[in-house]
Amino acid sequence: MKFLVTAVALVAACTAQAQAPDVAWPREAKAADGTVITVYQPQVERWAEGNLSGRAAVSVKRPGEKEPHYGVIELSSRTEIDKASDVATLSSLRITKSSFPGMSPEEAEKHLATLRASVTRQSWPVSAQALQANLAIAQARSQKGLPVKNDPPQILFRTAPSMLVVVDGEPALRDVKDAPGLQRIINTTALIFFEKSSSTYSLRALGRWWQAPALDGAWKSGPLMLATLDKPREALDKQYDPLEGKDADGKPVFEPGVTPQIIVVTKPTELLQSKGEPKLSPIPRTELLYMSNSQNDIFLVLGAQTYYALISGRWFTAKALAGPWSFVPPKSLPADFAKIPAEHPMADVLMSVPGTTQAREAAIANQIPQTATVQRDVQPSPVAYDGGEPKWQPIDGTPLSYAPNTPAPVIRVDPKSYYMVQNGVWFSATTPPGPFVVATAVPAVIYSIPASSPVHYVTYVRVYSSTPSTVFVGYTPGYYGTVMSTDGVVVYGTGYVYPLYIGPYYYYPPPYYTYGYGAGFATGFFIGFAFSGGWHSPCCYGGGGGVYISHHNNININNSYNRWGGKSTSVSGPGGRNVKATQVGQTTLAKGSGSNNVYAGRDGNVYRRDDSGNWQQHGGKGEGWSDMDKAQQRPSAETRPSSRDAASTREATREADRSRETRQSLDRQAQSRDLGAQRAQAARQPSAGFHGGGGARGGGGGRGGGGRR
Repeated sequence: MKFLVTAVALVAACTAQAQAPDVAWPREAKAADGTVITVYQPQVERWAEGNLSGRAAVSVKRPGEKEPHYGVIELSSRTEIDKASDVATLSSLRITKSSFPGMSPEEAEKHLATLRASVTRQSWPVSAQALQANLAIAQARSQKGLPVKNDPPQILFRTAPSMLVVVDGEPALRDVKDAPGLQRIINTTALIFFEKSSSTYSLRALGRWWQAPALDGAWKSGPLMLATLDKPREALDKQYDPLEGKDADGKPVFEPGVTPQIIVVTKPTELLQSKGEPKLSPIPRTELLYMSNSQNDIFLVLGAQTYYALISGRWFTAKALAGPWSFVPPKSLPADFAKIPAEHPMADVLMSVPGTTQAREAAIANQIPQTATVQRDVQPSPVAYDGGEPKWQPIDGTPLSYAPNTPAPVIRVDPKSYYMVQNGVWFSATTPPGPFVVATAVPAVIYSIPASSPVHYVTYVRVYSSTPSTVFVGYTPGYYGTVMSTDGVVVYGTGYVYPLYIGPYYYYPPPYYTYGYGAGFATGFFIGFAFSGGWHSPCCYGGGGGVYISHHNNININNSYNRWGGKSTSVSGPGGRNVKATQVGQTTLAKGSGSNNVYAGRDGNVYRRDDSGNWQQHGGKGEGWSDMDKAQQRPSAETRPSSRDAASTREATREADRSRETRQSLDRQAQSRDLGAQRAQAARQPSAGFHGGGGARGGGGGRGGGGRR
């Protein structure tokens, strides 16, 4: 995506630099008898719910030996993940199986005992990016998709500077304290007043007042200050979005002297814009044109003369930019979308094209949790229900209920069991008001909450384990609204329009909105959705107990656990409000303890790549390294065929197929290891930032909600 959002720059100037942990491979450990054990980068088979399993090549060199013995171990470990710092700490290592080609069972068992005695005591910080790249390229396994709604929102296209302001449904007007005749629309986070005497609406945006006779009318720029409105505005302090019209770097979106068109809507809407009349440019090796003077992802297919736009990870099409627009299943996209060159400015949309490497990697990124070890004595924000008592609403398809009249998601399992999530941590209580304490387990029925429920997002928060003093917890990006759809791509939002709670004074919005923020994939070295909006203040008028999200953030690395302060072992990251951003040191990738060019084959053999890109296999004791094909073609006396009969020919064919499959698997592993090393190193550079796209709305939107409760 052409529009780059520097989601949150890592800050280095204000604090002393912490030394970056060594995340390089291979790792070295020494046994009590002086044996040197080298563990090469693991090849991950599975990484879910804080647990990693895979295999790794190892070498064992005993004192006095000239050459090490190579083998393959199968291992598992617990992982604590800090996405913002690109660190996954492997701990509680277990070696479940080993293979040492060419060794006797007794020798192999002796090596395994040495490994278990030495390696399993280690705790290794590694690059989360490197592990993710390994999964995405080498494994590329499928995920079960979530049924989402893809009904198109109202899609507007403008060629003049414009700003979108969203009111959640029909306006709910409430009298403003100490301001007779003045009301405020509370179901929006923009500041909109209504003056009864003149029947005039007033909106605060871009540092001045705007006025119109109707919400959907023509908004005109008014005076910078209005005495009758500024006093009640100041009394609200920061309980609204100021709509400052700034980009992620804090720079004005609109040029000096430009007066944008204000568009206020009361239903799901996305605003597409071009800077002047649309300019279409060709994409090499395709029949696609893209709108080069737009921050949005807009294409024209030449043959069909049809427009396509990517919004919140979903594709929509129309014959004209004015619409009407309709949803396009990703698998029905013209084939040329998959042919967009990886180096092209529009290549980020490949993450939303099923079957591409980029889409598979996005799927993997959406599975990896942010984790933390949280003290069990942390105290959540007090739970208060508007009106004093919870107004329970059933959750369809489950025996559960939730309370819509409180900012936090409080779920009733039964009359004596209540659960709540705050900042990525589960709490439980025996009564609706609490006291709530950190939960060490969560009933399985909670994870059956469907996407149609406004509290579905809690199903992405997990409790992995606990001790008498801590709980090990984590959440995947679904907590912030990104889900894998049944169409095979990651999208932002479920597409459902969730019900609102609007009380006498307070407005409690749904957890997130699919449309209205210009959500698009953030790319660079951290993949996830980011927003083009301009949030610079608390999320919701009358809220409380929630979690603020800056909508410049890449939500895949936003760390809710920072908000527990010293009660969490997670390193502070760049995401969130009132959180000091830290950098993980101005260092390059460490060299590890030697070359990382050794791989564990699924067949139990050990391989390495020579300078020409050819694969070599270690032959075991005394045989050293030899060309992979020669090593696999070397038959023993017992298995060497005496004649070229049909059976031996078939076996030779199968062996050739296995060799080809092994070579292809190793090539993918090498590709993923190289990519992971590049990303790990880039993430540790002082200039590392997070870039994204998705289409700006001209500098912010007055969308209700967006805070994670």
